[in-house]
Amino acid sequence: MALSLQQANTLIVDDFQSMRTMLRDFVKSMGMTRVDTACHGRDAISHLMSSKYDIVICDYNLGPGANGQQVLEEARTRGLIGVSTIWVIVTAEKTAEMVMGAAEIKPDDYLLKPINQALLQSRLEKLMARKQSLGGIEAAIRAKDFVAALAQCDQLVSSQATPVHEVLRIKSDLLLTLGDFDAARSVYEWVLAQRNLAWAATGLGKLQFYTGDLAGAVALFQQVLVDNPMYIEAADWLAKTHEAMGDTRQAQQVLLEAVKLSPNSPVRQHNLGDTALKNGELDLAQAAFEKNIKISEHSSQKNATVYAKLADVLLDKGESQEALNVLKRSKTDFRYNPVASLQTAVTESRIYQKIGQADKAQAAMQAAEKLVTQLDGKLSPELMLDMARSHLKLGQLDKACQLLGEVIKNNHENAQLSRAVASLFEAEQLADVGQALIQSARQEVIDINNQGVMLAKQGQFQQGAKLLREALAKLPSSEVMLLNLCGLLIAQMRQAGYDGTLAAEARELLARVREINPGNKKFYSYSLMLARLQRA
Repeated sequence: MALSLQQANTLIVDDFQSMRTMLRDFVKSMGMTRVDTACHGRDAISHLMSSKYDIVICDYNLGPGANGQQVLEEARTRGLIGVSTIWVIVTAEKTAEMVMGAAEIKPDDYLLKPINQALLQSRLEKLMARKQSLGGIEAAIRAKDFVAALAQCDQLVSSQATPVHEVLRIKSDLLLTLGDFDAARSVYEWVLAQRNLAWAATGLGKLQFYTGDLAGAVALFQQVLVDNPMYIEAADWLAKTHEAMGDTRQAQQVLLEAVKLSPNSPVRQHNLGDTALKNGELDLAQAAFEKNIKISEHSSQKNATVYAKLADVLLDKGESQEALNVLKRSKTDFRYNPVASLQTAVTESRIYQKIGQADKAQAAMQAAEKLVTQLDGKLSPELMLDMARSHLKLGQLDKACQLLGEVIKNNHENAQLSRAVASLFEAEQLADVGQALIQSARQEVIDINNQGVMLAKQGQFQQGAKLLREALAKLPSSEVMLLNLCGLLIAQMRQAGYDGTLAAEARELLARVREINPGNKKFYSYSLMLARLQRA
């Protein structure tokens, strides 16, 4: 049954009581009876966590704390809203920065104050008519039933109950996420044959990126920006592609142009800072990291790593006390976050070592090692690299090699990460040691994988699974090992039939993959295979 405007569960977010009251009166006059209000960003997130809303009307400026754009960003990141949720931003601002920020985060609509009931009702009715049919897709995605989600998309396209391009955009994004590149390409090309839409052309560029045609991806993203200079997503992907090709200078230039248009993206400022740092552009890196910290103060994207990187930049500029002050602030802002505390301690160690305070440098690393124990060794590759860098600065080569060996084994197919490991050794004039470590670690994993794959091809599934389980006990963060074992279990079930115990193990492996890398493409394709096996 289609949801009517009067049946919608609605949340109104505004820091002014008078505005909340006015908007609540407006929607109640439209016949809505299920209406909640929130007075700031945290309050809004709390409501979104406890209830599913069909409509959110949110002011852009919410006083101290997160603004409306940041609330929407966090709600999407945490899965608190879906494709059928209507999100309207209300604002009195007309600045280019606000408009670009709103365009990037893509609310369903934004209204300039002053607004009246007639205008609001007209917009909501149009949005409801457009979005209400997407509820089935959203429910299927939340249930991770991707077969059903794709079927819902096809049904809506056939019925034309919702604008076709909107449904196809959802479908193509889902196919891209599932790793079904051929099907995604067909959707993008069909859309582009009807109309030159930036999202579809950018989608084709992403496909080129994922399939390794980086030069083709660059050409596509550049053409999108020629046709649509304000389509910043294409600029972000263009910079990412240049980075993957090793052209950090060009990546930096693309990001610089992008932040001129839309400076309030924490992720973009972080990427610009990273790229500038690789290029030795310390002033630019400092400015980007400082901007990131400022604009993410009340955002879900607030990140202790940026504080540590800013401290490193300041240290390289000879401003050691300022670097320590940044870390002091990080300790305050992330006082209850053990990963952030570890990052801070590792960076502190380098600072103290460089300014000649060896005792404090050693003490900071000892504190970091205690935190590693508390975290049960569950560190990101980036943090492991950073910790190894500090070990190298302290002359602790064995500890650095142990960490970096784990990084390579758990990510042996990641060429960019291998280059980063090699760079750490090169900086300490230990290039030969680094290359030998990388080669040895890669080969160890390749040999195990090859043996497991060969056993599976020979139909010796149990022996292959035993080998990969033993390998995973030593390399619990290896995406390749996790996925190979999962693939082997799926192949075994395809031959012998669905097995609940093996399926549960496969799902647990996929959960670990998603925890390590939420964007892993095989996660969704293997989830799809498991769902089909269970239905068979």
